[in-house]
Amino acid sequence: MTTTSELPVFFCHGVPGCPQDGSLLDAQGRTVVAPNLFDVSGQAPLTALLDMFDTTVADSGQHSFHVVGFSIGAMAALRLAAARPEQVAKVTVVSPAAPLSLGDFLPGMAGAPVFKLAMKRPSVLRLMTAAQGLLARKAPGVLINQLFAKCGAQERALLKDASFVACLKAGMRNSFGQHRDGYLAYLAAYVHDWGAEMAQVQAPVEIWHGDKDTWAPLAMAEALNEVLSAPCALNVVPEGEHYSTLQAVRLS
Repeated sequence: MTTTSELPVFFCHGVPGCPQDGSLLDAQGRTVVAPNLFDVSGQAPLTALLDMFDTTVADSGQHSFHVVGFSIGAMAALRLAAARPEQVAKVTVVSPAAPLSLGDFLPGMAGAPVFKLAMKRPSVLRLMTAAQGLLARKAPGVLINQLFAKCGAQERALLKDASFVACLKAGMRNSFGQHRDGYLAYLAAYVHDWGAEMAQVQAPVEIWHGDKDTWAPLAMAEALNEVLSAPCALNVVPEGEHYSTLQAVRLS
């Protein structure tokens, strides 16, 4: 019998982000499938995600997967688990951005202005991401400095790592340039209420969250821990931030 520690991983990257986010996860030698979530081809994000997952299951010959979601990728992971309970054996969410309906989280989120635009002024957000796409091509360092303006010591240390910076640049190109429509579709899906689907998650869930995260406050992880009816474990990473917590994860 296969245990969850032996299962292949289906990785849902961040928003912004790209499949290379999965390189920051220590998968302990497991097979990791990391699709480009923004390659939606005009479909709704969840529909495209389910197609990607179903194809992965069929091609792999595996009956079930351990699904890992990072940041807003946690939304993808949890909604996938709700929709495919027989194929998702376990869920791990890292630095999760929980449904906004679960609490007054926006004041503590570095990305609050983006989410507010997604809710109320999506046309302005589209223009803003076009400008970010130009920066991602011409001056990615400027964009990185903007995105990490409120980060702490652990993220600043990561920004000295060339491989981490390369991952960030790939994520910015993917989100603001190559697959901007998919990125915007994921933001729109995130800010609409998806909290009711949490009751449909049957697989056990493990949450990893840093207590110094300025992108997604720790209160989001605590709210998910309370609302999920499936077995749930919360791991708080001392001094952990958004990306540094992804590196701290130990899958079980």
